Amino acid sequence: MRYISSLKMAKHFKQVRFGKRLREAVSDTLFFDQVHVVFGGTGAVGGAMAQSVLDFHREACRHGKQDAAPHLVLTGHTHREIRDFTQSLFGIHERDYGCKPERIPEVGYRTASGAVIELETLSIDPSILEMKNAARKRREEVESAAQAFLQRRGVGKEASVERRVEVLADALQEQGAHPFTGFLENFRARRGLPREGRKFQSVVVSIPLASVATYQLGDLESFAAAMGIPEGELLSELKEVYLRVFPEDLGHISRELAEEVLVAHTTGIGGMYDEDPKGVRTIRLGFAHSGSQEMLRTKQVFAEKLTGLYAERGIRMLVTAAAIGIDAILHKKSPPVQGAARGKLAKAMRSGHEVIPKADLDGGTVHVYPPQHVEISNPAHGELRFGSGSPLVCDYVIKSGENGYFSVPNADALYRVMRVASASELGVTLARTAVFGDDPQSPRFVDNVCYYTETDNSRQVFDLLQQQPLRSNQTTGLQPKALQDLGSPKHQAELHLLGLLILLHRLKTLDFSFIEQHVDLEYFDPNGYFEAHSRPLTLDRVADWDPVHLADELKILATARDERDLGPLRSIDFPHPQRREAAWRILRAVLRAVWAIPSLGSPILYREEDKTMIAAGYFLAPINRVWAHDYGLISYLRDEYRKAETALGRGKGVSKDQDFERFCEFHFANGFVDLRPQATLVTALSHQEDLRGKVQVHSDEDSLRQALKELDPYSYFTCSGLVALLLRLKGLARWARQLNYELGTANGFRVHFVYDETGRALLVPGVVEAFRMVSEGLEKNTGTEMLDGYWGYE
Repeated sequence: MRYISSLKMAKHFKQVRFGKRLREAVSDTLFFDQVHVVFGGTGAVGGAMAQSVLDFHREACRHGKQDAAPHLVLTGHTHREIRDFTQSLFGIHERDYGCKPERIPEVGYRTASGAVIELETLSIDPSILEMKNAARKRREEVESAAQAFLQRRGVGKEASVERRVEVLADALQEQGAHPFTGFLENFRARRGLPREGRKFQSVVVSIPLASVATYQLGDLESFAAAMGIPEGELLSELKEVYLRVFPEDLGHISRELAEEVLVAHTTGIGGMYDEDPKGVRTIRLGFAHSGSQEMLRTKQVFAEKLTGLYAERGIRMLVTAAAIGIDAILHKKSPPVQGAARGKLAKAMRSGHEVIPKADLDGGTVHVYPPQHVEISNPAHGELRFGSGSPLVCDYVIKSGENGYFSVPNADALYRVMRVASASELGVTLARTAVFGDDPQSPRFVDNVCYYTETDNSRQVFDLLQQQPLRSNQTTGLQPKALQDLGSPKHQAELHLLGLLILLHRLKTLDFSFIEQHVDLEYFDPNGYFEAHSRPLTLDRVADWDPVHLADELKILATARDERDLGPLRSIDFPHPQRREAAWRILRAVLRAVWAIPSLGSPILYREEDKTMIAAGYFLAPINRVWAHDYGLISYLRDEYRKAETALGRGKGVSKDQDFERFCEFHFANGFVDLRPQATLVTALSHQEDLRGKVQVHSDEDSLRQALKELDPYSYFTCSGLVALLLRLKGLARWARQLNYELGTANGFRVHFVYDETGRALLVPGVVEAFRMVSEGLEKNTGTEMLDGYWGYE
């Protein structure tokens, strides 16, 4: 009876069907006379929302009499973002209408159905001028700017801390009082839209304000410290002043200027946290955009705080618990250098360390350089310089709003484990609410907040990634399996390691006999030949490998300085000079593929006799540092070890070789491409913990298997080294062989494997990496995660 009565109480389960709402809406002649403004409209979610509004309008034209044209005003951060969006807009319009949109001078574009699109650049930054990029500048620069700031406001050195806080708070409020309102009022004055007596139909903010707030709060902290404002209550008050700028501005818009105000917000960490009944949260750090635990925690805290500040002012918050948009897929392009790496590199150059040629930095795209090889514990104390590199050209690069640029395997793995909602469905949700208001039967925005999680619509993304060119991109040998922007250094390193396995196998199975004796070298494509005449790697093949022998062969790849060094893996004996040159070019392409890994920030770790060696490029992503001196890594590790030991109350501790070795192994397991024939098992989340008992090194599968059995089920851990990798891949090979079509969906997660035409499971990096993250306790908590199984590690 209680079940029946609860059904009676819940009167409506279903939302009103879209078609019904549209037909009702077009009966109002004012329906077409709408103005929508999307801040950040050139990004993934904002762009999808704008496209949905255009689709609504096109459909509405079939059902109602159009006597006005809706306006969409979209802003982008840079002219490049607007160009990219315009290119996408043209492509969609030509696909749907067979023509480009009409150009309207001094305004924008008119679509075939009559809607007008205006594009403008806008940088939303409520911080004061002197504070910009303070966290990335040298301390002397920030202190000089802070003193100049105080002097211009008549504040002397003798002023109290309270007075300095007051002056900075006033400046923050003056600078960024109403950034969104100012734009809307200027637009209305300039364009006369919306018409007299009308409001903007919707104002949508799809700028990642949580990320903006977090990074600029870092600038605020650095600037405040330079002004002599210590951490504590007063600094917290300044942060509150800063954070309230956006909600107060949008609250004013909601009351006075717009019918609907929506913010496409984020949890700050893609919903990747667990929460106990007391509200204590544990962040899952395995593949967040930042490798910094504290930065992630800060983003999550401010994301939630901003949600409350917005909602209490009547602003509708679409909280995207997991969303990675695919704005575009670039073909045969060079990805840009990751923002943090570029900033740190520029800072190093200002300090006189020209690690790479300035022209390469100014170009802004990733270049490939031969790595530097250094014994970690015994460097020669020399300055490092990388000569002129050549651009890294990728077959396919995925572009995604604030997430930046990443590879197909990146996207495949993260979509699988984060249960990601597609940008298209988020855009539709925003557009429906912006155009029609919230659903009258089953509102999405309860108390102004819609916590939007995963849905089945992400199947569109998987179907896209499974298209043949993109799927084949994962099993090629010469393409990088990860880029810098998306995922933690650990995630990148694991994908690169899988890429090295594929590269090694394809090199050893490469058939040179198809090179013609009189090959035309001008048109010869070494990359295409390599992929066409070598074999893809299957999981069954990996299951036969031995970690010691594999480590020796991978070391040849990692240490090769020219194509002749690859002789032990693939010798060449062609008397004919043209065939020989073609073969050399293929091997040079193999070298470039190896060198691309450290050039992308993932250092390669290998063993040379009894020494631990590193092959690295100018940026060490696991420690977020530019590698300007060969002693830079060991110096960082020693400094961080001292800090950790002091914080734990154990004194200096540098002489404790075993503890320091354990400390180093923690870092090696979290972002280094580990080619050593061992297994490092780590159960600690941070190097600031007491690592005793939380970092273990195993030399064989049996001891690792026993150690894994002793872990708490489904708890976080991570592994590195070839012993761990092969144990996991052998387990996956056994799972893959269990697929039985007669069992239908009872096959469960086994259907995620990709099989070749002979029925053998291929090693697909995105799939295998998703298995690893689930195995290591990194999957998103949805209540259905048991469906994923306990993949890998047997």
